[in-house]
Amino acid sequence: MNKTYISTVEVKPTNGLHKCVNLQDLKGHLQVSPQLRALAFVLSLSACGQMTAQQTLQLAPPQTASTRLFAKRGQSLAFDFRLAGAEIRYTTDGGEPMATSPVYKKPLKVKQGKVIKAKSFKSGYEPSVSTTVQLLPPGKAGIDSMAIAPAPKKYMANGWKTLCDGKLGDGNFQENWLGFEEKTVEMVLFFAEQRTINQLAFGYLQQQGSWIFGPAEVQVYGENGRLLCSKTLLTAAEEQAPAQSFVFVELPPGKHKSLTIKIKGLPAIPDWHPGKGSTGWIFLDEVVVY
Repeated sequence: MNKTYISTVEVKPTNGLHKCVNLQDLKGHLQVSPQLRALAFVLSLSACGQMTAQQTLQLAPPQTASTRLFAKRGQSLAFDFRLAGAEIRYTTDGGEPMATSPVYKKPLKVKQGKVIKAKSFKSGYEPSVSTTVQLLPPGKAGIDSMAIAPAPKKYMANGWKTLCDGKLGDGNFQENWLGFEEKTVEMVLFFAEQRTINQLAFGYLQQQGSWIFGPAEVQVYGENGRLLCSKTLLTAAEEQAPAQSFVFVELPPGKHKSLTIKIKGLPAIPDWHPGKGSTGWIFLDEVVVY
């Protein structure tokens, strides 16, 4: 397949001034999708064959080692975005960062239960999408064993123990993740004794460029097969930045010796994606019981 590479574009920032930008200088600082959709500008060929941008470029989001952490005493959270004149702004209440939000200057001290969001800002550029970090308390109930169907075939990590070893996967889906090219994954959690369980959290990976999508729905059933709760994730089909996330589900009061969970992916990859109509991947790495 023949490919065309663009090294320079003429950019018209919001201040109306034109400037020529070498894309090598911006490598890693612009949000890019396979269709260049996330660049947030429309390119057109000028008479001299130069590419001209009609709108502003969108910055890439700040980088961090992991977008999920088990909060521990003395732990800190660092963000990174290296582009001259750019800055990172953040919130600690789960709200979207704005131009008036605090400027990130040094690693943040973290507290459990917090949701921290950070965005890249630079004059003349569209702010990035948010990088969201979830800070989790440790689980309160251990899982004795687990059955999973269908069994993962290619991305198996350490089998079912991967989902309850207390280790959170990062952006490398080759390690510490169970990968399923299925529309539904069913798992049964077994406990050594009857336990009071109020909440479950399921860790998942989102890397749409690798055809990995977050779950569309989570259902939890009791020992008698009765549906205890379900949760639909309405944003599963939307174009989103890569992330490692958790989905939380609340259970009605009760004690359980086993629980059955069904995690459902999208019926098919959405039309905006190059793999539209195909079955996407579901990647899971940790089930936390509260």
